[in-house]
Amino acid sequence: MISETANVKHLPTERVSSSQMIQEAEALGSARAKVIPVHEITLGHWVRLRCQFGCSFFNQRHTCPTFTPTSDEMGDILLSYRRAMMVEASNSADVHALVLCLESRLREKGFFKAFGMGALPCDLCEVCTIESNCKYPDRARPTLQACGIDVSQTLLNIGWDFAVKFQPCTEGHTIGMVLLD
Repeated sequence: MISETANVKHLPTERVSSSQMIQEAEALGSARAKVIPVHEITLGHWVRLRCQFGCSFFNQRHTCPTFTPTSDEMGDILLSYRRAMMVEASNSADVHALVLCLESRLREKGFFKAFGMGALPCDLCEVCTIESNCKYPDRARPTLQACGIDVSQTLLNIGWDFAVKFQPCTEGHTIGMVLLD
């Protein structure tokens, strides 16, 4: 079987070091950043249950379940990546803008599959246009938890033990991730 990207030419992203990507994130206002292998990302079917039973955004936003990839689908998506950049924004209001800006900058550097997500629900619209198409598909991103990513365990995996205190989709959550490669 031939990979769907087997014949696609890419810029040599190996020339962009992890430290350069971290400096880029810090220049954009990240309080902390770390490039990690995707195998450090923990998925769990139970994470989506927390969305379904306990979150008022469930089935109410395009960036929340049932409109987002499941944890199984996210597992398949992660197989298309080697690395991810975890970021901590200075405050929760900056997470979405930070991951979108990093996604854009990394694409310019040759990471054509770069895709950013945050740990907070989308707030681009006061009321989500759930009955129709998203008004901002170029800026809307699913939450990490909506895709089954266990944010606390993932952050523990990479040595960021401060994250255990965060509850999913709460205002104090300052975590984002950009998938690379």
